[in-house]
Amino acid sequence: MQKSYYVTKTRLQRAVTLVLAFSFIISLFSFVPASVAAAEETATTNAKVHLRKSADKESTSLQTLPEGEEVTLLSTSGSWYKVRYGKYTGYVMKQYITTGSHSQVTKQSQIDALGDAPGAMRIGDSNSDVKKLQQALKILGYYTGKLDGDYGDGTTKAVMEYQGDHDLLADGVAGKETVKSIFGSCAKTSLSKDTTTASTKSSSSSASSSKSSSGKSYPEVSSIEEIGSAPKPTRVGDSGTDVVKLQQALKVLGYYNGTIDGSYGEGTESAVKQLQKKRSMKADGIAGAATIRVLFGTTSSSKSSSSTNVKTEAKKYTTKTLDWFEDNVTKVIPKNAKFTIKDVKTGKTFEAVRWSGSNHMDTEPRTSEDTAILKSIYGGSWSWRRRAILILYNGNVYAASMNGMPHGTSTIDNGFDGHFCIHFKNSMTHGTKKVDDDHQKAVTTASKATW
Repeated sequence: MQKSYYVTKTRLQRAVTLVLAFSFIISLFSFVPASVAAAEETATTNAKVHLRKSADKESTSLQTLPEGEEVTLLSTSGSWYKVRYGKYTGYVMKQYITTGSHSQVTKQSQIDALGDAPGAMRIGDSNSDVKKLQQALKILGYYTGKLDGDYGDGTTKAVMEYQGDHDLLADGVAGKETVKSIFGSCAKTSLSKDTTTASTKSSSSSASSSKSSSGKSYPEVSSIEEIGSAPKPTRVGDSGTDVVKLQQALKVLGYYNGTIDGSYGEGTESAVKQLQKKRSMKADGIAGAATIRVLFGTTSSSKSSSSTNVKTEAKKYTTKTLDWFEDNVTKVIPKNAKFTIKDVKTGKTFEAVRWSGSNHMDTEPRTSEDTAILKSIYGGSWSWRRRAILILYNGNVYAASMNGMPHGTSTIDNGFDGHFCIHFKNSMTHGTKKVDDDHQKAVTTASKATW
């Protein structure tokens, strides 16, 4: 009887112990702070705000968060939220955070509110489409610069970061796929420049005066290279594919705002005259051999021979000095253009590709072999030293200056860790936005050299 009593007592003690332990665990969960329970709640910033290291206005700013940015709420501390933003964890004042039903205003709805999707665009473009792109990238947290409508280095960098995060080719060009990814669709074309009341009137006049009787229109292109072979000389009254090529080239360079319809009317004539005046030519409005050569680097000829020696033909070229801004070099030698560089002092040549650059040209050697030649030009070691160079592109030779130091972004697997800079007349540095005297001296030297 006594043995049975002790067995029952032991079992009872074990049962009580288990009940107490279970009750203790339950009590722990019941006292979990509400802030922890809501650890994964997402909220949105309602203003541009600093993410602080601690809950104090004087604390170090870890990151600046743009308006409309999503953050994850972790806990509360007085008038502050502890939040997670990407790789950062810090504090934001509650007054700058929107939670609950108000946070349903998503980034995509903000982008939708910008209106119709823009067309494809790239560095060097300047118009309302670019501004809309900048606004969308700002909403998404990729762009922090001014909403100025100028597609420069800041916009290019933001586009590349977006592309990298969304499995797109990170080339910095807001092409059709990139624009669709951001806006959901992409317009067929993007304006070549801003349209004001005056320019709209001018454009309409040009379009009406050059519109063909057939009513046909042809696509725009983004570079001279896309047009292909040079057209034959044309003048007012002519029509056909040669005029189409002329209009496309004039539009790329910003001289023509009318419809590309293949009809040589007053608008096309006016654009040709503008080009001729700019290049100190006889402004007769006729796209003759000299004018075609200025646009395309060569003149169309049915007697051209495919066996012509490239070096012999190159000797015919006159070295041209382009003003970076006045001559719109960004359009003359567009992004992704491949060209040959000749070092004036050594005579060595190598191939290069334009990557980016709004104040000057950011460039990369095309292959590892080209990287080796560039390094040999600098005596086997990289240097910021300026060197006079000639650039052979699309049948033209241009005077320029380069440095030989890898820096910044690299997009090509070529053994060159970054890109190097090429300057033209009056181009500027990206950082200080000043004209570099040493580069300008080298450009002057190059202008006196021949290929």
